[in-house]
Amino acid sequence: MSNKLLLAASIFAISFTLANNAAASCDGPYLAVRGGVANHSLGDKDENVATDKKLDVDDNSTMLSGAIGYRWGYFRVEAEYVWRKDAEDSSIKVTQGIRKAYVTQRSAEFSSESYMANVYWDISPYTMFTPYLSAGLGMTSLEYTFKNTGLPTVKYEEDNFTWSVGGGLSAQVTTRFNIDVGYRYYDMGELADGAIHNHEVYGGMRYVF
Repeated sequence: MSNKLLLAASIFAISFTLANNAAASCDGPYLAVRGGVANHSLGDKDENVATDKKLDVDDNSTMLSGAIGYRWGYFRVEAEYVWRKDAEDSSIKVTQGIRKAYVTQRSAEFSSESYMANVYWDISPYTMFTPYLSAGLGMTSLEYTFKNTGLPTVKYEEDNFTWSVGGGLSAQVTTRFNIDVGYRYYDMGELADGAIHNHEVYGGMRYVF
């Protein structure tokens, strides 16, 4: 009887040790890359200076990011750089005069890039799939350029405090390699009296060293 108890205790101890080792192998410094779609909102087009009677640059654009972080248990912290492809729009207006037609061409370009410090909460770490929540603080460089035929180019530039919140789902391929899908909302402050917001949907990969 004592031999059976000793055997059971040994199996339990070995299993517990292996489980702890597997969990520990998921923790540590990591690198992450992400890519997806960003959609900016430049505020109320009927009111703010940056977009009033100008052009719509709210279309979807590509986003790419790289991050270095550390994972420990339920939590991850990281520093991330986010690049987004410029959003552009243009239009041509033809006005018929008495003797000839006048052509006016307008174009607009909007760009943003962010430098963020992020925190993640993995709700069920060390499992094959885990949902997570995220929050971030940082800075975004904004630039909006507007050109109109015959008029000076107008450019607005700001470096604004930025915060973000989001969530997603992580899949564990191995104890060190994870695939993430998620969503983030950004508040990027104001540019020329217009509130700048951004919605991002992304997929990414993380590797723990």
